[in-house]
Amino acid sequence: MTVYLSSQTISVSIKRPAHEVYEFTYNMENFPQWVSFCQSIQKCEDSDAWMMETPYCTSEVRVAEKNTLGVLDHHSIPAPGVEICDAMRVIPNGDGCEVLLTGFQMPGMPDEKFSQVVAAGQQDLNNLKTILEGRN
Repeated sequence: MTVYLSSQTISVSIKRPAHEVYEFTYNMENFPQWVSFCQSIQKCEDSDAWMMETPYCTSEVRVAEKNTLGVLDHHSIPAPGVEICDAMRVIPNGDGCEVLLTGFQMPGMPDEKFSQVVAAGQQDLNNLKTILEGRN
């Protein structure tokens, strides 16, 4: 059986160099500053994973290996057997950049809930923009 998940891509333009945005976003310790549902995050010992506390659960999170292409994909495991992938990119645009985030509607997730998740993701990208454009 072939499974195809609905998806939506959101974006924000940030007036900061792409490499600065990538470095800030890649650093998982910065997550609580711009991701609304992240209450705290800690690096796991002996692993490349992080444990993130949210209002809903504790979730294991892994980010794509550091790279020069701006790829920041996040894989979250909020429960055994459940893996959520958010595809994320930082793309240079002149002196600034575009940050794109593609979210996937999980099987069984109602359309209304997916719309709420997408709206929260857009707010998180807006938070990222506010933080980074406010830096000197």
